[in-house]
Amino acid sequence: MRRTAVLLSALFGSLAFSQETIIKVRVEEEGGKEAILPVEVKRRTPKTETTVKEEELKVRSGAGGVNIFKAIELTPSLNAQTDDAYGLGGGSIRLRGFDNTQIGVTIDDMPLNDSGNFALYPHEYADVENLESITVERGAVSKRSPFYVEIGGAIRVRTRPPANKFGITLSEKYGSFSFKKHFIRIDTGYLLGNKDLPKLFVSYSHTEADKWKGPGKYPDYRDHYTVGISHKVGRLFWEFYYDKNVQLNYFYRGFSFSELSNDSIFRRRDYNDRLLLPNTGTNLSQNVYYYKFWKNPYTNQQLRANIELDITNSVKLSLKPYMWIGRGSGTSATSSGGNILFRESFNYTDRPGAIAELKFELPKDSRLFLGYWYEYADLKQWQPSRRVIVNPDGTLSLTGFQYNYIQRTKTITNTPYLFFESKGLLDRLDINLGVRFASVTRNFKNYRTTGLPYYPEDGVYDDPRLTLDTKGTYEKTYRKTLPSFGVGYQFTNFAYGYFAYAKNFRVPQNFLGTIPASVTAQFVADQLKPEEADNYDLGLRFDFDKFYIAPSVYYVKYKNRLIRIADPNNPNLIYLRNAGKVDAYGAELELGFVPVSSVSIYTSFSYNEAKFKDESFYDGSTKYNIKDKTVPDTPKYMVKLGGRFQVMGFRISPSVQYIGSRYGNLINTEKVSSYTLVNLNVQRKVYKGIDLFVDVVNLTDKKYVGRISPGTTSGTYYAGAPFTISVGLSGRF
Repeated sequence: MRRTAVLLSALFGSLAFSQETIIKVRVEEEGGKEAILPVEVKRRTPKTETTVKEEELKVRSGAGGVNIFKAIELTPSLNAQTDDAYGLGGGSIRLRGFDNTQIGVTIDDMPLNDSGNFALYPHEYADVENLESITVERGAVSKRSPFYVEIGGAIRVRTRPPANKFGITLSEKYGSFSFKKHFIRIDTGYLLGNKDLPKLFVSYSHTEADKWKGPGKYPDYRDHYTVGISHKVGRLFWEFYYDKNVQLNYFYRGFSFSELSNDSIFRRRDYNDRLLLPNTGTNLSQNVYYYKFWKNPYTNQQLRANIELDITNSVKLSLKPYMWIGRGSGTSATSSGGNILFRESFNYTDRPGAIAELKFELPKDSRLFLGYWYEYADLKQWQPSRRVIVNPDGTLSLTGFQYNYIQRTKTITNTPYLFFESKGLLDRLDINLGVRFASVTRNFKNYRTTGLPYYPEDGVYDDPRLTLDTKGTYEKTYRKTLPSFGVGYQFTNFAYGYFAYAKNFRVPQNFLGTIPASVTAQFVADQLKPEEADNYDLGLRFDFDKFYIAPSVYYVKYKNRLIRIADPNNPNLIYLRNAGKVDAYGAELELGFVPVSSVSIYTSFSYNEAKFKDESFYDGSTKYNIKDKTVPDTPKYMVKLGGRFQVMGFRISPSVQYIGSRYGNLINTEKVSSYTLVNLNVQRKVYKGIDLFVDVVNLTDKKYVGRISPGTTSGTYYAGAPFTISVGLSGRF
């Protein structure tokens, strides 16, 4: 009751949350605003996708306003999982049963997946205040895409361009667990008021918060800088964007399955806030979990541009160069030989690339695209470890030193593509055809780790004593032809049906796991080929102006999945091979309607089945049979509901998510219960262009498993964040 009283007091004290946009339905709301739905209605688009636009992204991403996964959490078949209510530390995502290393993500057509293991870091790429839209492609992925991973679909992020007129956007947010975020964006409009000159914006944000349990901050700091410039001169248009993110997070500690039912630790236990003396025995085993050993400092920079030239009225040339620069590490600790070893896992990336494309406008509302994607990714990964000494005053010193690994991967992509689409055949028929000829070369070097000094940066790669370990080194080019096809038909003015097919793929990760002593990494690489998935979607869309419904069904046949399995000619030889299979199928439903001028409703339903078809695989030297087991962390049912209500000057935006039960391990012996999560956003305008808001996550204070890191026999589980409230002020001047 106390929590409810605090919330109501905040609401009726004119604290609220901002939400506006997405698809415009031609009905006027109170105050002259149009009623809107939180997704864009897709008309004459023969594939399954959802686009969430600007103001709705701000609402669903919450007060944190940094996490692109959280911003799209109401879309079908998507399960976004974060460790905190604000989404400040990343998290994970599942789409139709596929995890975030199997989903391609871009920002302004620049690929964002890690070039080595395809990991995603959704809290690092942007401030959501600077985004125009996010599109989720489920199933058939466009072959105009710059991906070498897209098994489970794709997510496309679009930056909000500079505004035409001068303006300043400010927001101040404060909330539970010492959360605060300051954001400012300055749009110049056309410089000097001259439309022949460029327009630009600059923005800066600072975010910090305490962890909701345990010591340390999450983040200690997050400083994000963005610059955007655009200009059109005659037939030439160009735009440029730059994002820089500097961040330090302290990790949350996970649980085992048996610990989930222990209420005394579920919302309490985390890493330790101090070191124990003496550093031996039980104390040593506890000191491994000292929170300062478990952190993630990282800086990344993204530079990307789009240059378009109208060569003629029917031919356009576009060039999209980009550059990714990443510098950071994740730290951890382990015990060995009666000592604690502090480890720093460094990951440095330099990743230039470009997409060139010719677009030909053809008769009958048709167009042809010819494109080429090139990328050169240089990834350095190394891990030094040092022995920890716990001093008599409880502080620590680091001594001794060794490298656990030193690796370098150069990934070169040369991928032409062809795409044709027509929306004018027989007036009602839409067709698209695409093909991408993917070619990805991995040059992986493993180095010997002895006889080298400690370097805090990547100077070890320039040390003349660094020598190659030829047994752990390989080079391999992966090639795959990836077709796609979509056909749609406008049956009536309000009914549209479509079928879509695409072959999606993922090349093997750079690190091939443990290599048997009797073979080389080159031997293992020579056996490998890309994973691939045949995706089939069938859907309908009904659009009645104020009412929108889109049912669809899908089937995915995923083969050549990489698993550890015995060599067919030598059962004692176990290594990574293309022997795994998964069958996934399901149904999805999106529904939106505006029953009255002051109310809009959006809901989605998902039914997902994903089953392993492998007979068996090995984890280490142990063999497991997982045939017909469910892919872990895949809820069979998800139901999501979002709304927007105009009541007495308040804009009230609740959301409810039901996430079905799921397994945490491959052998399906650890089943996590379903849960229902209720969030609430409320906004009230207090002056022209100025809003006060309140944002509540987990309104009912539900205890639930927020994130799962699946394992073979046992997963690692993370508690979902408790009731969290934040308030703030935002405005544009």
